[in-house]
Amino acid sequence: MTSFRSSAVAMHPKGKAEPVVAFDWGYWMCSLETEADRFGPFADLVALWRSRIRDNGRLPRRSDFRAEEFAGWMGRIFIAKIEHDPFDLRFTLWGSTLSEWWRVDYTGQTLGTQSSDPEAWAVERRYFEEMARRPFFGLAGGSLSEYGRSHIKVVGLDLPFSNGTGLDQILSAHMRIDAEQALPQLLPDCPLSAFEENNNLKAGPRVVW
Repeated sequence: MTSFRSSAVAMHPKGKAEPVVAFDWGYWMCSLETEADRFGPFADLVALWRSRIRDNGRLPRRSDFRAEEFAGWMGRIFIAKIEHDPFDLRFTLWGSTLSEWWRVDYTGQTLGTQSSDPEAWAVERRYFEEMARRPFFGLAGGSLSEYGRSHIKVVGLDLPFSNGTGLDQILSAHMRIDAEQALPQLLPDCPLSAFEENNNLKAGPRVVW
């Protein structure tokens, strides 16, 4: 059983802390207790997610939602199932707009398999591993340079879902932003905490955006 209250990671802003990155992508975390109106353009999704928190604070199941409830985000959503041994994400839905932006369709595939350097996505895999261990609202973004689309910059909100025994699916909604935009500017009222990891994983240079 995954509890919203007991399992939500306690997170606070870290001042000038920068997130670990793969290529020019950064990853952030935000407590599940954060009010929906602090998520700017993603506020509607967070409010919807919070409206389906189960008794005793358990995380929502994917089956608690109807497809039409995401109408405003259709085409810009992916849904992925969590796999274990080894840990990975397998995409069960990859939106049509995402396919246009990335120029690939990840449906049925695992994280990063169609990128120019699949090994670089170990950073994102660890970010989702942490979400599975201590659920949080995730935010990730950067340009699509790995796919030859460096002129496109996106940011996505990652929402965790549980089958009652642990995190089993992720729904991620994306929006395209201007090249000069930064996540703290996009979500000025959101108490973001940079996802960091202390290991020898090869990653690109740190960036602030």
